[in-house]
Amino acid sequence: MSTRPTEGESARGRVALGLLLTVATATVLAQAPEPVAPPVSPPAPAATLDATYLANEGFMVEGGGVRVLVDALFGPGVTGYPVLPEATRAELERGAGPFAGVTVALASHHHPDHFDPGTVARFLVSNPEAVFVSTPQAVARLEQEVPGAESLRPRLRAVLPPAGQTERLEIGGAGITVLNLHHGPRDPPVENLGFVVALGRFRFLHFGDTEAKMDDFRPYLELLRGTDIALLPFWFLSSEWRVEMVRIEIAPRSIVVAHLPLPDAPPGHFGRWQTYDDLLALIRSNFPEARIPAFTGESYRFEFEGEERDGVGHR
Repeated sequence: MSTRPTEGESARGRVALGLLLTVATATVLAQAPEPVAPPVSPPAPAATLDATYLANEGFMVEGGGVRVLVDALFGPGVTGYPVLPEATRAELERGAGPFAGVTVALASHHHPDHFDPGTVARFLVSNPEAVFVSTPQAVARLEQEVPGAESLRPRLRAVLPPAGQTERLEIGGAGITVLNLHHGPRDPPVENLGFVVALGRFRFLHFGDTEAKMDDFRPYLELLRGTDIALLPFWFLSSEWRVEMVRIEIAPRSIVVAHLPLPDAPPGHFGRWQTYDDLLALIRSNFPEARIPAFTGESYRFEFEGEERDGVGHR
């Protein structure tokens, strides 16, 4: 004969069952892994490019732990344009002080205010890891004019892509895209290179002394568009169609003016502008944010935030 539990016994049973369930739930929870928050992608870090003006169109640019020289290894230059002080040029050739660790030196063409065979050779001897990139004309001059240059041949790159095309180099951590941008109608022709250089996440461009026309630039506009730093000779910031091309087609994030004549240069150096001050006033009117170097060694730090590029201009 079964006996029904009393009301007190039922209540005590319900309490015991509740305690068991509580203990069991606590045990399961204790054994379960802690909830993990979903990963959050950090914002793209800021990156910097440092550009140091040396003389004329000569610069040292550093980014991503890589240092590059462009049109910096020249000697006495030409009348009316800035040159490096001799002590600074000697330090540059040795790769000493602020010039230590340069991995690649570029020269747009062989004219003496952009390139000097002996200066380049001494730089390469003192910097055994560095590579020199320029036109076939410039490399040929170095090989012909510098005794013993054959020992440097493994570190010389003579490059001249066909008109409208590019050549891509990877040297010492720098991604270098070489453009064929002629120096203008000359007899004999003067080979001139443009460079788009990727250092880390960002890029700079340098055109040398090109006198190329708009049709010459058209195949390159997609590559050039949105470059982070444009190191541009003054005529790209003062002559009308070039001003429009820089503003609209290239639209660089920052500009540094290059190849400015000395303030006391003869009037013919300033084109149709009569004086240095007239030329600077026009550049400032066209590009108020452009940096205009005032002395050798003047440095600029550019800090950018944004997505990485693939080294040829695309995000």
